[in-house]
Amino acid sequence: MAANGATPDCDIKEDVAKFDGSFAPKARPTEPLSGPWYTNRDYLIGGWSDPSIWKAAFIEAVGTSGLVYVSGNISTTLLSYDTKQVGAYIGLSNVFLISIFIYATAATTGGHLNQMITFSAIFSGICPISRGTLYICGQTLGAAVHGGGCFYNTTTISSGEVFLNEVFASLVLLFLSYGVGLDPRQAVVFGPRLGPLLVGSSLGILSFATSGIAPGYAGAQMNPARCFAFGVARRDMSGQWIWWFGPAIAALLQALIYSLAPPAPRPKAKKDSLPALPVMHPCDKSRCV
Repeated sequence: MAANGATPDCDIKEDVAKFDGSFAPKARPTEPLSGPWYTNRDYLIGGWSDPSIWKAAFIEAVGTSGLVYVSGNISTTLLSYDTKQVGAYIGLSNVFLISIFIYATAATTGGHLNQMITFSAIFSGICPISRGTLYICGQTLGAAVHGGGCFYNTTTISSGEVFLNEVFASLVLLFLSYGVGLDPRQAVVFGPRLGPLLVGSSLGILSFATSGIAPGYAGAQMNPARCFAFGVARRDMSGQWIWWFGPAIAALLQALIYSLAPPAPRPKAKKDSLPALPVMHPCDKSRCV
């Protein structure tokens, strides 16, 4: 407890993940990058020796593993009940499932739990390369421990249609996630606690909306880790390109949108001030020699 009786703010705690791509608004740095991310040396190569980032990546692995485990069990349970539209119920469950996991990990890691979110954040300049790379590795390894349900029936829908649906649904999810969670203005508009719930609601709505467009299709997944986990579980990696390249393309498109219309102008680099030169006035005849 602080001396004045107030609870100390989270920005003075060492164990909070502090970077612009965090779903915990109060953990974000107050000073933005001084220029484009691809010209910032610390953003590109810094942080690899920081143990807190490695610990955060480990928590991302554990969190992603738990997420796909629960998600996979939900799919299995629904199938055991002979439910016809599994994807619709998965969409509804995602509203609460994703929100809870983001809330649980936001302070420690930023609450990504999804390679698509992290990959997009890297190219948007809000997640340094070292943190993003370690997060993606952790998410992938964590997901390999458990399997989730990503499937479609090739007799009712083509792989190309599934791929396009994955791209557009992923782009919409990223657009909404940035708007309600990662945009620094979000904490002012919605408050610091609503972001994870709104992101989970966005995923749930999109999962529900895309789950019934074709029989035997579970809907857009928008999470490569979940589909990678299911491929490992069933020892079948066919179709993995859909679940990876679809979100990757969406991530690059969202990064482009974010770069073209950033939430705030980046401060310009300060130039070295030059000594002031004396002002020369026309010669006054009364004072000229």
